[in-house]
Amino acid sequence: MNNLSILSNTLRIFGLAFIFIIPIMKLDLFGGWAWSPAQWEYELMIQGIYMTLGIMMIISAKNPVKNSMFIWFVVWSSVVHAVIMAYQAAIAADEMGHFVGDIPVLIILALLLGFSLKKAEDGIDLDTQTN
Repeated sequence: MNNLSILSNTLRIFGLAFIFIIPIMKLDLFGGWAWSPAQWEYELMIQGIYMTLGIMMIISAKNPVKNSMFIWFVVWSSVVHAVIMAYQAAIAADEMGHFVGDIPVLIILALLLGFSLKKAEDGIDLDTQTN
């Protein structure tokens, strides 16, 4: 699998996950997907934003390099969101579940997209690169 395939597949997989964020937040298996106390106004806003991002990620998967500015936005906004949530979870003992929920997912997303997009922009194929 080359870097463009990794990038496109990452966009599609996370795009679908973002589209289906409502059931993910409602399941909340580890207490790491929804904040307490529940605030439906906040949750609806976050769900709408992430569903929109998910749709755009799937669309951008067709030509990731052409859509690199959007993908870099997803990378950096995911990092910022994860850092803010990590701070909030660290100061609220009842929110520690986020360290095994949405925080690592956003960091993994940012790393996968950022690394594979950088390689695609540089024209380096991950399969043929040797050390």
